[in-house]
Amino acid sequence: MDNKLDKLTACPDCDLLVEQVEIVSNQQAHCPRCNATLYQGKSNSVTKTLVVSGSGLLMVIPAYTLPIMEMKILGLSNSTSVLGTIPIMLDASLWLSGLGVLLFAIVFPILILGLSFWISMHLSLKMYPPNLKMLQRFFQSLTHWAMPEVYLLGILISYIKLQDDFQLTADIGMVSFILLMFCSLLVTMTVSRQHFWEAIRRDATARIS
Repeated sequence: MDNKLDKLTACPDCDLLVEQVEIVSNQQAHCPRCNATLYQGKSNSVTKTLVVSGSGLLMVIPAYTLPIMEMKILGLSNSTSVLGTIPIMLDASLWLSGLGVLLFAIVFPILILGLSFWISMHLSLKMYPPNLKMLQRFFQSLTHWAMPEVYLLGILISYIKLQDDFQLTADIGMVSFILLMFCSLLVTMTVSRQHFWEAIRRDATARIS
């Protein structure tokens, strides 16, 4: 019975149990009832995830600590980093906005990159610690919450509105943050959930036997 259940997958839209089939790269499996995408084949997904998440982690410190934009007016200039905006919001009694930036633009993206790097590294080394299954579930739940692109969109809107009154210059922190955002979005596309759960199942079966 357990072996039969391991070969089934539930449709995310209509909850229909469908037997898994092997697919190759660039192929997709669809639900026969509602045509929702069940899973898709990805070539070298572990290696791609490891590279993308590692690159994103390298951008964490410069993206959050270096100035993102310099503002000049009447010979005076000022600049701040992503982390520097949080105390400013808190001092202005914008607690909700400051908390939103802290969680959705900083904490969640870092967790997503860190978890994906940790998981893909263990998969590439064929190491399956007991907590890997829990970490994968946590990773999948976090992918719906990280929104660094929303913070970046706010920066771009501010840049457009303020450029008539101030002299604005994008700093290295802006470039690092864009790269970090790109990596955090790309890593959710390179991760193959089916490959991970199949690896966990094979490891569990090997331990039992």
